[in-house]
Amino acid sequence: MFIAYYKMGDDMNLNEEQKKVVYTNERFLFLLASAGSGKTRVIVERMKYLMSQGIKPERILAITFTRKAAFEMKERTKNTDVHIHTFHQYCYSNLIELNNQAIEMTEESSLPFSKTDLLEISIYKNSLFKLSKPRLYESYQNHLKEHKLKDFDDLLIDYYKHIKNKQSSPVFDYIFIDEFQDTNNLQYELLKQLIHSKTNVLAVGDPDQSIYQFRGANSKIIYRFIKDYQAKLFTLSINYRSNQTITTHANRLIKRNNRRYQKDLIPDDLSQSQTFHFKFYSEIEEAIHIIELIKSLKKRVKHDGEIAVLFRNHERSFEIRKVLLENEMLYLNHDPLEHQKSLQLMTIHKAKGLEFDAVIIIGLEQGVLPSLQQNSQMILDEERRLMFVAITRARKYLYFSSVYHGAQNRTYASSQFIRESGVKTIKNKRINDIISLGDFNGYKAKNDRTHRDYKSSKL
Repeated sequence: MFIAYYKMGDDMNLNEEQKKVVYTNERFLFLLASAGSGKTRVIVERMKYLMSQGIKPERILAITFTRKAAFEMKERTKNTDVHIHTFHQYCYSNLIELNNQAIEMTEESSLPFSKTDLLEISIYKNSLFKLSKPRLYESYQNHLKEHKLKDFDDLLIDYYKHIKNKQSSPVFDYIFIDEFQDTNNLQYELLKQLIHSKTNVLAVGDPDQSIYQFRGANSKIIYRFIKDYQAKLFTLSINYRSNQTITTHANRLIKRNNRRYQKDLIPDDLSQSQTFHFKFYSEIEEAIHIIELIKSLKKRVKHDGEIAVLFRNHERSFEIRKVLLENEMLYLNHDPLEHQKSLQLMTIHKAKGLEFDAVIIIGLEQGVLPSLQQNSQMILDEERRLMFVAITRARKYLYFSSVYHGAQNRTYASSQFIRESGVKTIKNKRINDIISLGDFNGYKAKNDRTHRDYKSSKL
């Protein structure tokens, strides 16, 4: 009865691509999940389906990359016996159980090392010590030992060594790994130790959204996993988040990258909207106009939390934050909280995994995004993926902004990503008209038949 109820109820709104993943009998599979394609739902529905088939929930492990994502997955699974953790949470809880004692963690802000040094040490550890040893590595480790501390990388290393040497780890029938494009070498080796003779693995990711290479993430691990385990490749291509205009701009941009898997976002929402690039003389002028744009957008969204201002780095948002305070407009400048109603200001990295009705991307200057450090095609591709992530956070409204003059009276050219995405630049004299008139309204596709024909032609 439960199985019949599941099939008739829970999966009614799944598309054919999603159903293939939920019901597959493949032991190893990689799910190439485009932005906004409902990957979390697919993971949750597959878990529910497996449990309906008699798989014990405690024999299922799901690894996510943020606590927020883990919490959301637990809520949607509605079963507290399923193991859903970040890599670090999972290792931390197991180490405490093994050692029967608390683990004192480091606080980065209290360490006598620079952020650059800490990042180099972290990348070294995540490579499983295969890269060149950082200059301050030994003194850093001595500091931790002297104060009886562990850092987050140590959690993974210690648990990896334990299960590798003692060959004793929990046996799971099914393992799910989300955001697989952000996996580093240490995490992949840990995963391999968790895979036993009858373990089934579903890895989910999107190489086009790999934006943590600077922290040691390696999107090529996707190809290693497929090769190592002869994994079957599944795809989710329909985007349920962004309208057709936004997905068109995202596709135009990301197609310029060197990609092993060529794919387009296929929009479920075929409505169109006006998307513009505003170029201002200075950051102060930009801030004044962006505030007016935000005021106009607030009339068209459910609440302020559906509007996000995204940027490459915090310094670039200084003038906007200043003008927001002067206008007594509330905003959040850190990770969004559940049901948060305030305007969102955050870096693009922080916005990963989130979505908003309206997105305004500022700091689109050459040398800012893409950054000055992009001295190779590989790094430029990563910067382009960052821009792709920013664009695909938007559901209905998308705006780009750049300036001619920045701090220290630097002169900037507009980011190449504006041209590559095909977004139209608006001349100064028209900016006020567009903002004041509220040129936001799109128009729907002519009929459902056109909609169906477009999607079916792409599947």
